[in-house]
Amino acid sequence: MKNKELINILYLQDGIRDAEILKELLNDEVVLEWISSDGILIFKKDDIITLANELKANYKKSIIEITHQVEEGNQIAIKYDHKVSTIENPDEIMLIAKFFVIWEFKENKLFKGSQISQPV
Repeated sequence: MKNKELINILYLQDGIRDAEILKELLNDEVVLEWISSDGILIFKKDDIITLANELKANYKKSIIEITHQVEEGNQIAIKYDHKVSTIENPDEIMLIAKFFVIWEFKENKLFKGSQISQPV
C-alpha cells in the first residue's frame, strides 16, 4: 500500500479512532511528538491506541477535512481540520482543532510523526 493510501485510511476513513486499524497502520516503534496547548506530548503506539479509544468513546462522529497534503520521499505532510459531534448532541458538528503533521514511514507503516495543533 502506498503512503498516501495509509494516510487516507488514518484520517479520511476514521482510522484515527479505530484501535484495530491503528494496530495495522502503526509501526511497533512509532513515536508521535505532539506540540499542543498542553505542551509537548510524546506518544508511542499504545498511547496512540488509547487516544483513539478515548476519541471513539467521547465523540459520536469524527470528520477530518484535509486542506493540504504534500508527499516528498518517505514523508507526507498534511494540514487538516478535525470536526466532531458529541454523543449528547450528535447533530451539531463542531470544529475542535486545526492540525499540521508530518509523517515518516518505515516498512510501509507510520513510524515517526511531528504534529502541531491549535484549538479553536
